[in-house]
Amino acid sequence: MRYLPVFVVCFLASLLGPLCGIGGGVIIKPIVDAMGVMGVSAVSFLSSVSVLVMSLSTLAQNTFTRSSSVDSRGLLPIAISSAVGGVAGKALFNMLADLFPDADLVGAVQAAIIIVLSALVLTYTLNKRRLGSLKLSGSAPQTVIGFLAGACWSFLGIGGGPFNLAILVFFFAMESKVAAQASLFIIAFSQTASLVYTLASGSVPVFDPLVLAGMCVMAIAGSVVGRRISRRVDGSTVDRLYVLALGLIIVLSAYNFVRFALL
Repeated sequence: MRYLPVFVVCFLASLLGPLCGIGGGVIIKPIVDAMGVMGVSAVSFLSSVSVLVMSLSTLAQNTFTRSSSVDSRGLLPIAISSAVGGVAGKALFNMLADLFPDADLVGAVQAAIIIVLSALVLTYTLNKRRLGSLKLSGSAPQTVIGFLAGACWSFLGIGGGPFNLAILVFFFAMESKVAAQASLFIIAFSQTASLVYTLASGSVPVFDPLVLAGMCVMAIAGSVVGRRISRRVDGSTVDRLYVLALGLIIVLSAYNFVRFALL
C-alpha cells in the first residue's frame, strides 16, 4: 500500500504522453523522489522503464487502429540520432558525476537548466503564432538536432519529452497533435537505447519487482485513457495542456533546485 501513491503519480503522468508527447518521467521522478519510498537511482530506472512502456503502448494502439499521423520513415533520422545522442549524454553525465561526486550540486545544476529551458519553451509556445517556425527538411538537420537534443535530455535525466514537442513544432513546423505522436516515436527510440545502455553497463539498481510491474501497468492504463482523451481534443487544447505541464515542470524543478542547493 505504501507504493499506491507512486502508481497514482505514474498513471497521471502517463496521460500526458498521448495528449502532448511528454513522457512523464520529468514529473514522476521528482515527485517520487520527494516521497522517499525508494532510492534515487531506483526511481530514475523505474521512471525510465515506465516512460518506455507508455510510449510503446501508445504507438502500438495507434498502429493497431491505423490512427497514427506519424511518418515513421521520415522521422527515423531524428529518432535514431536522438537515441545515439542519449547514450552519449548518459556516458558524459556518468563521467562528470565521477569527477564531481557532490550529487546535490549536480542535481541543482540539472534543475536550474531545466527551469531555464522550460521557461524558454513556455515563452515560445505562448507566442508561436507570432514567432513562426523554421520548417527544416532533409535528414541532415534532423540528425544534428536529434543528436544534440538526445544528448542534452539524457544528460539532464529527463528523456526529452517536455521539449520534443516544441522542437518538432519550431524546427519542422508540425501541428501540435502530430508532433505529440512524433515525440512518442522519438521517446521510444531514446528510452530503448537508454535501457540497453543501462543493462549493458551493469548499472541496474536494486528495486522491488512488484513496483516495476505496478508502474508498467499504470503506464499502459495511462496511455489508454490519455489516447481516448486525445481523440476528443483539438490542437489548441493540446497546447493548453502542454503549457500547464511546462508550468508544473518549472515548479517541480524549482523545488528540486531549492532542495539540492539550499537544504
